[in-house]
Amino acid sequence: MQNTPELSSTMEEKFCVDRPEVYADRSQDRPVGVLSIPSELIHHILKYLGNKDLVNTAIVSQSFRSISQRVIYRNVEPSEDMIIPCLRCFALYPHLASCARTLILADATRHYDVFFNYFNLLRRALLNASSLTDLTILLDGPYAKYLHGCSFRLRSLTTTLDWDKDFIKLITEQTELRNAMFGGKFVNDMVLPSDTLTKLTRVSASPLVLAAVVPNRKIKEVELCLLHQALFKDDILNTASNILSYSTGPLTALQVITRLSDTTSALAAFKAIAKNLPKLNSFAFYSSDGIVSQELLEAFPEFLSGFECLRSLTLMSRNKADALHDKTLTATLASRWHASCPSLQSVSLAGSIWLHNTRHGWVTLADLERLLRERNWLLLSRQKYWTGADPGTISLEEVKNSIDEVDEDTEQGNQMERQMIVLRDSILQFGGP
Repeated sequence: MQNTPELSSTMEEKFCVDRPEVYADRSQDRPVGVLSIPSELIHHILKYLGNKDLVNTAIVSQSFRSISQRVIYRNVEPSEDMIIPCLRCFALYPHLASCARTLILADATRHYDVFFNYFNLLRRALLNASSLTDLTILLDGPYAKYLHGCSFRLRSLTTTLDWDKDFIKLITEQTELRNAMFGGKFVNDMVLPSDTLTKLTRVSASPLVLAAVVPNRKIKEVELCLLHQALFKDDILNTASNILSYSTGPLTALQVITRLSDTTSALAAFKAIAKNLPKLNSFAFYSSDGIVSQELLEAFPEFLSGFECLRSLTLMSRNKADALHDKTLTATLASRWHASCPSLQSVSLAGSIWLHNTRHGWVTLADLERLLRERNWLLLSRQKYWTGADPGTISLEEVKNSIDEVDEDTEQGNQMERQMIVLRDSILQFGGP
């Protein structure tokens, strides 16, 4: 439930949509007209309405009320000034809280002087959210104890709660967790029991948290957060990547978010990753600060040559003036890097995407779309020719050549489809270039 400025005037009634005094007596309602449509179909239709319209449909009838509530409260993301009203609604109306599948809560303590009752309210609301599967709770500090005993079983968790003994107990309860972003402060000497997080496959965290989570678990995708400039060094990356190598996933995708310092240190850090994780399928790097220099990009073959089966490479930078945003320079990088890493199929540099095609070499995404259109046109033309051809005038050699062309075009089409899958997977893993 995304909040927009025009919805601010209706938020109060939205979080109080269950008030009985809003409704007239509809005890004599009969399923006539639109009400005779199956509720599943109405639910599907209402998913396309905006929040203001959903509030209005909720007061049409008891049937629409129930269905609208399920849509309204399925994905909840209150603005900062509506966090407390939202929690009150969930605490007072358990059947509404049970509709929620996704809940995103910012840290209200950053903007308001909250009292102890706030955390009790948070706990009451979450205890009622029994069907929750995706929770984002950006609450800094040692507050995990207020989430203990909740009946929901999360599949995804994003949180800045402190990684302390209360937090360990919380994630021990979450036996279905598959995707997690742990952004809280790590408390020393915290040990994660070996029988927890058995279904976790994707995690984003600092090196200390990753050291507690990754070894001997089936982690396949990792986001390594090194936001301090001094952390992107070869010794630290050597230790961190060595820890990641103990995943039983096996680990196939890695993204590093960091602040770059000098080129020499950065290249040494990159090479440490390839040394310890040579079997990665996908690697992404995001520079939140610093400069991606031409010297670093020119030296990338030394880094890429350490991989055995890397298919997707993504490099991004916030600095619009660095070499990564030089279109002239980056236009030839993919083909040059491919010589050092023949398995590369997709390269994304600051939003520009190149894909490798066995017939045409490295092409842009626009080129690939054009090639697919041309291929479809060729197939239609060939089909039209063979449909109208006189069988008596067709030679065996012509049939053989046609079969060979079809086989080659089929292989090209399959390769293009595989490349689109590689590109899609890269976007799903790391949010796109």
